[in-house]
Amino acid sequence: MFSFSPRTQAVLLFLGIFALGLVCGTIVERKLLRSPGPFGDRGRPYDYNRMIERLSDDLALSDEQKSAVRAAFQEHRREIDTMRRKIGEDMRSQEQKLREKLKTILTPEQFAKFEEKNRRQGFRGRGGGRRGPPGDRPPGSRRGP
Repeated sequence: MFSFSPRTQAVLLFLGIFALGLVCGTIVERKLLRSPGPFGDRGRPYDYNRMIERLSDDLALSDEQKSAVRAAFQEHRREIDTMRRKIGEDMRSQEQKLREKLKTILTPEQFAKFEEKNRRQGFRGRGGGRRGPPGDRPPGSRRGP
């Protein structure tokens, strides 16, 4: 067995505690303290207050301008969300067309294997599955990594 000097043991203990603190700090920061990104936190309405306050400080906005800017951001967010839903629907439609075409090309056994592989890995293969909120995915599809 190895026998370390007391000084080496102290250094290793210090490094272990430091590494553990680093890992715990990273987990806490990512899970509990991180604010929503620029596009908000999926599932919750985006809070524009912080961004509007920064704009107000930089541009000296009046209260009326703040309200108008907030309304403009909210309208923009709704339009973007509508576009994303439409694109998702269009993509699912195209995937269905491809499946129908493959069904005429492949044998029933090959198509069944294709469908099973598709269920396990997602339509776009490894790492390319859907990433939206669960309500945006068709039943039976899985979330990508």
